[in-house]
Amino acid sequence: MVSHCVILVLVVTLIDCISLITCKSDTWDRFIFAQEWPIAVCEKANETGHKCLIPAQVNSWGIHGLWPTNGHTKGPIGCNISKEFNFAMIKPLVEELQLLWPNIYADTSMTNFWKHEWDKHGRCATTLPATANEYLYFKQSLQLMKKFSATTLLGNMGIIPSKTAHYRLDQIQLVLMQQLGNKTVIVECTKDSGTGLQMIFEVEICLDKEFNPIDCYTRLDRQDNLASGHFLRKHKDNNEGNCPRGQKAFEYPPIPQH
Repeated sequence: MVSHCVILVLVVTLIDCISLITCKSDTWDRFIFAQEWPIAVCEKANETGHKCLIPAQVNSWGIHGLWPTNGHTKGPIGCNISKEFNFAMIKPLVEELQLLWPNIYADTSMTNFWKHEWDKHGRCATTLPATANEYLYFKQSLQLMKKFSATTLLGNMGIIPSKTAHYRLDQIQLVLMQQLGNKTVIVECTKDSGTGLQMIFEVEICLDKEFNPIDCYTRLDRQDNLASGHFLRKHKDNNEGNCPRGQKAFEYPPIPQH
């Protein structure tokens, strides 16, 4: 017998897809698919006063979000063109979400992270049939994680979590680009409060509306190292999260085994 949750999802999916006919044209042209490293998330949690706990089942990069974006900016956000978060819609996906899109802030509810991402970003994605409602948005994000997992992309080229090894930023970016059709990506960092070094925090892959990799920034925003063939993004400022260009070694610490 088909569960009531699945029936609800199917009915709402049909209604939302039909409702797209009456929606005005959207104002974004790409997605940013963002992934975060759990150890670095815990560093961020310490900065903001949250309690961090990496669930026992989590041993890889996790989804941060799937963000509709206009050009080389960020946004739109907080759109009111679809329904607010309804946990019942994604209940069939919970097991996968807990593994690939976990909430590591232990002082918030299990659904808090998902609600935040849906209300801020997901509702803006509903003008696209593939992400026309809450269920489809989260389902698509999970599918993208299986295809573009940073754990796999980095590991394929020998960049693996380590207590002792350090990696160059251009090395990490080049490895990702090589497996994404030479498309530019964004890598963000955060400071390790224990060592004072920067660690890799986030990987952002840009996708067109058919979920194919595209450049996150243009050649005009690239700072090429001709000697190595590596490419770096030119940051116009040094806001928190932007990897310092003067640092040569970046941490990628392993997730503790439970």
